Amino acid sequence: MRAAIYTRVSTADQSTDRQLRELRDYAKARGWEIVREAQETASGASQKRPLREEVLQMARTRAIDAVLVQALDRWGRSVQDLILTMAELETLGVAFVVPGHIDMSTPMGRMMAHLLSAVAEFERELIRERVRSGLANARAKGKRLGRPCATARQVDKGLSLIKQGVTYQAAAKQSGVSISTLLRAHRKTRAV
Repeated sequence: MRAAIYTRVSTADQSTDRQLRELRDYAKARGWEIVREAQETASGASQKRPLREEVLQMARTRAIDAVLVQALDRWGRSVQDLILTMAELETLGVAFVVPGHIDMSTPMGRMMAHLLSAVAEFERELIRERVRSGLANARAKGKRLGRPCATARQVDKGLSLIKQGVTYQAAAKQSGVSISTLLRAHRKTRAV
């Protein structure tokens, strides 16, 4: 099997040496060929992780058969991100392996991944339920939800800026109203 190793640290003063060593040993013990070692320095919460995306692209083009990661938190930004990328890899027929924890090249590993997925879905449902309950509670207390209504002064200021040649986006930002509010107001003034 052709494997890509993905390692990540959060700051430049940290090292991926331990992760690499453990994952190389694991691949060697399994008889897997390492075709890519991606060593990324980025926060786990960062949306921009180009080397992780490169490994995913290798999976999508079938250039690899397995992705090796030392720990789940090295790969995923969140439980949802982790589950989504693991599901994508499973669909592509690429094993996702965290030695000693998850090995999607085996039936037991796939079952563990599905259990994680179920837990993540449960967590999303609990969050959704709490949000709905909080909104209902706020409404019951008479709290008005959503964006505050734009004042006539704000709308007039935005329309004035537009007449001066300022873009809708800039006028909305400067006047503190949404672009759609300015578009509606502009249509109304033309219709009159």
